[in-house]
Amino acid sequence: MSAFALTPRATRMATAWAVALALGLAAFLIAAAAPRRLPRPQPLEELSYYPSGRCLEPATLGHAESFADLAWLRAVQYYGEHRRTDMRFARMAHVFDILTTLSPGFLPAYVFGGFALAQEGGDFPHAEALMLKGLERNPSSGELAFQLGFLYYVRPGGRDLRHAAEYFELSTRLPDGPPAARRFAAFARQNAGDLRVAWALWRDVARSSQNRYLREMAEREMRTIERAWAAGHAALARRHLGTPRVIVGGAP
Repeated sequence: MSAFALTPRATRMATAWAVALALGLAAFLIAAAAPRRLPRPQPLEELSYYPSGRCLEPATLGHAESFADLAWLRAVQYYGEHRRTDMRFARMAHVFDILTTLSPGFLPAYVFGGFALAQEGGDFPHAEALMLKGLERNPSSGELAFQLGFLYYVRPGGRDLRHAAEYFELSTRLPDGPPAARRFAAFARQNAGDLRVAWALWRDVARSSQNRYLREMAEREMRTIERAWAAGHAALARRHLGTPRVIVGGAP
């Protein structure tokens, strides 16, 4: 027998090392080629497989807010990528539902997600559900109530003025409701045909506004409503309103 003959154990060890090196080399080559050959992962693709934010909460290990911050950045990236390419937002409603479950007080997520779903995604039911969820989780937010009213005010396919007025009025009763809420409520009520409510809202604008132009506008609308009452024809106080399109992300 040669002095350099290998024992069975040494032969097995040499074979194992050879196989390990070969597999390691193959793994390295695959890893190097993957970014060039495989499609890029979509933003938030991993989140779309969770059934709900509540199911995801245990996986955040007590850091739901930090995870929500990351999810917010990726949600905006998801929106921007699809807006630039195919205008398909199949996962967007699910993504924003998860995000707002992890961070229920993060108001911009409800507003951005709601208008992106309604205007760009063509999915008003999910947009409405997201905004209603936001108001349920943040019942004292006058700003969110106003934004929900505005969502109805510019609803694609036709304004929903009665719901818009309802939430504009709610906004006026909440601490951080914007000053414009009362004016929007009056205008929505007037054009929905609720003339008595509209007249009272315009009167409040005329009495409380510090802006002379707004006071004059309110008084003018009050006179328009009064003429409609006198003629017994509510349509005289209404305007022909088109439905504007809100572009969430600005011009592409």
